[in-house]
Amino acid sequence: MNDTPNPNTNGQEPGAENQSQGSAHQSSQSSRRVFDSVRDAINDGAQQARAAAEEAIPKVKAAVADATYWLGFGISFATVFSYTVINELAPEVLKTGARDGTQAGRKAAEDFTRGFKPQPSQSAESSGPAVEPGLV
Repeated sequence: MNDTPNPNTNGQEPGAENQSQGSAHQSSQSSRRVFDSVRDAINDGAQQARAAAEEAIPKVKAAVADATYWLGFGISFATVFSYTVINELAPEVLKTGARDGTQAGRKAAEDFTRGFKPQPSQSAESSGPAVEPGLV
């Protein structure tokens, strides 16, 4: 019989190394299964959220369209109703004042916005159309 220890086992009994490797392998597999189930759950949740969003988008669009319609309807109704009531019930003096005020407001708005528009330069008006320097 040979009393020398096996150099591959480092003093451990035969099979002890295989047991430690096996438990590490089992631990790795179980943690991999946990991560796989977490990944699958996340993917399932993402797919459900995408499906819910795709189902909700047409409903949101319809709600926005309805709200826009009713906003336009309400503004138009209020404007026309107010104008008609005032036009029917107001004395002629009030109507004349409203017309004069409308004209004055329109002129003031035109004068105000004229300051924002670019003014043509004096030299461009007197010399005709401008010519780009590289084309002559």
